[in-house]
Amino acid sequence: MCLSARTLFRSSCLLGVLVAAAVLTPQRAHAQRERLVVRLDQLGATSVVQPAGTVAPAQFDQQALQVTLSHRLVRDQGSAIVILGGQWRAVRQPLPRRAAAVGGSTGGATEGTTTLHTATADLMLLRTVGERHTVVGVLRPGFYGNALRVEGAAFVDRIVSPRTTIGAGLSYASTFGQLLPIPVVHVVSRASRRVIIDALLPARADVWYMPRKGLDVGVNASLAGALYGLTDSQSTTQGVTGANAVGVANATVGPQVRWTPQGGKWQLTADAGTTVLRRAEYVRDSRVLADLAPGNVPYVRLGMQRLF
Repeated sequence: MCLSARTLFRSSCLLGVLVAAAVLTPQRAHAQRERLVVRLDQLGATSVVQPAGTVAPAQFDQQALQVTLSHRLVRDQGSAIVILGGQWRAVRQPLPRRAAAVGGSTGGATEGTTTLHTATADLMLLRTVGERHTVVGVLRPGFYGNALRVEGAAFVDRIVSPRTTIGAGLSYASTFGQLLPIPVVHVVSRASRRVIIDALLPARADVWYMPRKGLDVGVNASLAGALYGLTDSQSTTQGVTGANAVGVANATVGPQVRWTPQGGKWQLTADAGTTVLRRAEYVRDSRVLADLAPGNVPYVRLGMQRLF
């Protein structure tokens, strides 16, 4: 659920897929999962730190496009749900260019942009255990930039009351722009008839208020990022010599709205707000070679999704 299967890029982005598992029971997941998600992000411009030997872009901004597809299989009379899918995400941004790559001058250097891609397959298994527990496992193999790897996660949900489910587990993902083991905490609570709290920390937290059928408004905090592998030629011409990856991540917070036309399965979504934490680093084997240190900026996020 990426904010992403339900979104994003959150993707990339493994934890974005875990958001899809924000459910009270597997049957609830059966109702809430998105089949198709298309989302576009636009972040404002800021300055960055210029690594030695490079020409920095005049302004650093980001655009992201994410497409997620899912197909659900129900087994064992609904006690097990398998969700198969895939996600593609592209992040377009200017990056510092090696001075030698632009003839040692600044001419045209600030015009260059780089697009960082992730293309992954998603496999999610939700299995009920007893009357109160759901076990969730996720594998996300694919290409993160030019690196082929598998990210994944597992957690267990427990129904603690008719209105609240709490879960915990561990993921191994690059959502922070670094490949790390990350503890996750999952909370879904229907605080009242019109208010739902839905969080998978640290990836996402939502508070939704439903004033009428088909319209949801709320507040969202989310984290999206990935560690993108670079080829030797990319690190030589587009950034820091010796770097074999670039880590990118953005944490955002702001209001959101979700509208479902009456009787339909399509939803239109919109978010806006500001970033509160960012990462853009060149690394080699987990060692940071250069930190671009982009500042916080406003963002707008528009999306369209179809439910199962």
